[in-house]
Amino acid sequence: MSGHDESMSGDAAAVGRRIQQLRTARGLTQRELAAPRYTGAYVSSVEAGRRMPSTDALAHFAERLGTGRQELLTGRALDHDVRIDLELALAAAGTDPGAAEAAYLRLSAETSLAGDAIREAQCHLGLGQLALQRGEPARAVREFDEAARLSAGAPAHLRVDAVIGHAECLRRQGDPRYGAYLLRQALAELTEAGLPDPHALLALHAHLALCHRDLDDDAEAANAATAALALAGPRDAGAIADLHLTVCRTLLARGDTRAAEAALLQARQARRQAALAVQLAGCRLIRGQHRRTSGDLAAALRDLADAHASFVAAGRTVLVSDSAVELAEVYRALGRREDARLLLTDLSPNAQSGARPPAAERVLAALATDDGELPAAERHLRDAADSYRRTGPRRHLAAVILSLADNLEAQGRAAEAVVLLQQGLADVEQLSGS
Repeated sequence: MSGHDESMSGDAAAVGRRIQQLRTARGLTQRELAAPRYTGAYVSSVEAGRRMPSTDALAHFAERLGTGRQELLTGRALDHDVRIDLELALAAAGTDPGAAEAAYLRLSAETSLAGDAIREAQCHLGLGQLALQRGEPARAVREFDEAARLSAGAPAHLRVDAVIGHAECLRRQGDPRYGAYLLRQALAELTEAGLPDPHALLALHAHLALCHRDLDDDAEAANAATAALALAGPRDAGAIADLHLTVCRTLLARGDTRAAEAALLQARQARRQAALAVQLAGCRLIRGQHRRTSGDLAAALRDLADAHASFVAAGRTVLVSDSAVELAEVYRALGRREDARLLLTDLSPNAQSGARPPAAERVLAALATDDGELPAAERHLRDAADSYRRTGPRRHLAAVILSLADNLEAQGRAAEAVVLLQQGLADVEQLSGS
């Protein structure tokens, strides 16, 4: 944008009034404000609203008046935007969803009145994330669509969050394919625009990995997960974000606006990564699964142990179970059977059924078989089969029935194995889905 265009973004009469008010408050005459580059008559015509000062003149007046061009053009103090950004960051970091929603709604109204579309879009992004947390995908879609509308004219890397929000809604509503398409489009746009913002790329790849996982596309999920992890920084990003926010508040209180802006930018970047903690752990889980099936057990162990620890810290029960099973498989393959057994027996039982996850029972059965404990293996397999009969999927029930039949035959109970297979076939056919 040219200097002339920038200066014309304000209203001449309003700009003139602001310059006059600030000049009077500082005890300057029109000639003193003008010197040495302009004349008193020029200042008079500006203050009367007859002329819009050029960019150079605005810079001169701002320096003489001890303010910024933005305040002269818009009436907003130099630290106004930083304060708004700080409030947005604090709302995102808060633990009270009600307070966060109230803050976003208030800031949305304020930024709308100020014509600040980008910050208004950030308010709608925050409201969309809150809606997702409450399990309200339809409302979340509306908020993300509004954020996309408000940021339509912004550079590509500033529009990524709205795309991610929309893709996450699609994934949760059972359409990960279209979600992945939107994410790939956004990645391509960043490349074409020459805006490879690392935080935008990190978020896009992390969510793309989850979409491909839901599509059972293990290779693409692993590729996206690897790309996300390559971009990820320190794992204590949340604590780092809090420190940056503290620095920002301190600098802002001291009047060091520029330094506060820099600290706030760092806080927002760290907070954005902290918000992806579970997704990044999911990426480690995906990559760990891929590395395990590829035979790279040492690398799989690192990924899966990290993922499991992150899920435990986040209290994500289902993901804790999934990662424990995968990690136990690696322990078993490495000959660490006792570590695998302890990991699985420590899993919390399902609140409704009171049983361990069936996948955990299958691994425990394999461990018992390794140790020659066939009756114990049988018990684990029967528990797994009971769970799969209730919930499926069919292929897992079929696999467990076959393993159980092999177990019975190994115990010399071939007739029972035949009956089991006959009944098992009927049970599998009654289940829906794959």
